[in-house]
Amino acid sequence: MGKSFVLYFHDEADEALFEKIILSLKSRYQLVSAVELEELLLGKTKLENICHITFDDGERSFYTVVFPILKKHQVPVSLFLSPEILTTGKNFWFQEIRGYDSTIVKDIIARQLQISKQKINKFSYQNILKSLTYAEISGIIHTYRQETNCPEKMSLNISLDEVHEIENSGLVTIGAHTLNHPILKNEDDKSCSAEIAESIKQFEELLQHPVKYFAYPNGRPHIDFGEREIRCLKQNNISMCFSTELDTLSADTNMLSIPRMGFARMGLSPSNPLIYFRLSLGRKWIDIKSVGRQSEKTIREKINAAIGR
Repeated sequence: MGKSFVLYFHDEADEALFEKIILSLKSRYQLVSAVELEELLLGKTKLENICHITFDDGERSFYTVVFPILKKHQVPVSLFLSPEILTTGKNFWFQEIRGYDSTIVKDIIARQLQISKQKINKFSYQNILKSLTYAEISGIIHTYRQETNCPEKMSLNISLDEVHEIENSGLVTIGAHTLNHPILKNEDDKSCSAEIAESIKQFEELLQHPVKYFAYPNGRPHIDFGEREIRCLKQNNISMCFSTELDTLSADTNMLSIPRMGFARMGLSPSNPLIYFRLSLGRKWIDIKSVGRQSEKTIREKINAAIGR
């Protein structure tokens, strides 16, 4: 029996490669929509050779590269977006910091947190920021721009008009992804609740229909989200939530913490047929791959200890 799973993608700029991936998936699996996946999971039935494809963030390449291929091959997917990014035209914080000078960023972090820079020097600034609140990250970006005369980047993401066109195709289900993409577990109760509830409310107003699906930013269970976030999503009538825990689907899959697999974490080119064997292993492959390496959980714990969290 073939394994079933959910895949996630972000920025797919290589048109030829992405089309190869889609054709390869279509030849091996039944590609289902979010609604069909929900029905299958609610039915608690044995899942065989099922695949649902998801995209997070809505980078520009989704409209210019991915969407034409989805239409050409009639492939259903889910797209998880943040309404604050769409309506303001600003970038996600992790997009804005790409290319920043590491030394300067760490200087600012140390000053803002009032700690010695030596405590954080061995960590990448990208990983350090994952231990901070959205307000703290925004403050660091603001200070960096002021001290370096660095302008705000042009928008790297799709527009609201494009979202309407994408959704009207009938192939793309839009889900919420918080307002600003914070690591929810770092936020206090009020901020966490607002990031979830407001993102759903705003999307329902923009799209004029209920929003039933959600993807956790970064998405690691117990590291990026936990029971508090799950309770909040239940209160907001969300029926499926997607994590980035690497595992296959089963009749017992928790619908508020659905695992997703990423080709990038398989350690092979997406055009290599062996990648499908690794995908079928689910978390077992990550256990094999991670031997002798620090897990993200371990890195986050070390950073939290260094910054006093």
